[in-house]
Amino acid sequence: MQCDNGGEFLTSSLHDLFSRHGASFRLSCPHTSPQNGKSERLIRTTNDILRVLLIHAKLPPPFLVEALHTATYILNRRPCSAINFVTPYFRLLGHHPTYDHMRVFGCLCFPNTVATAPHKLASRSSRCVFLGYPLEHKGYQCLDLNSRKVIISRHVTFDENIFPYVP
Repeated sequence: MQCDNGGEFLTSSLHDLFSRHGASFRLSCPHTSPQNGKSERLIRTTNDILRVLLIHAKLPPPFLVEALHTATYILNRRPCSAINFVTPYFRLLGHHPTYDHMRVFGCLCFPNTVATAPHKLASRSSRCVFLGYPLEHKGYQCLDLNSRKVIISRHVTFDENIFPYVP
């Protein structure tokens, strides 16, 4: 196994793990990221996508993690030349992904909040910004623009032409 000189790889416990399993371990030369070609390229591609997501939606840096999760979600569902132009999703699960549920990151959305409404005459939705796809739910992650709380919902209405953070 070869990796860069990142401190996360220089622990004795990791070296012990490799030696127990008969794996060799070496570091690339300092300041030579081309030696880590494929991984460095994937990191660059992921960073490019998350940068575009944040810039397009005019979202501030605190939303970087949500943009990173969405960038990864997109990359896992797009064909990859390294695996004969199939998707990583297909390689992992054995069936092709669907795309009809995918929405524009950072757009205005209105999740259905009937289940959590305090009474039956309360608002059935709230004005939110779409932050991506939660890892542990089959739904959408939305940030309520008034309360600043994250809402996870399967039933969301999107306006993909309006971006709340764009002045």
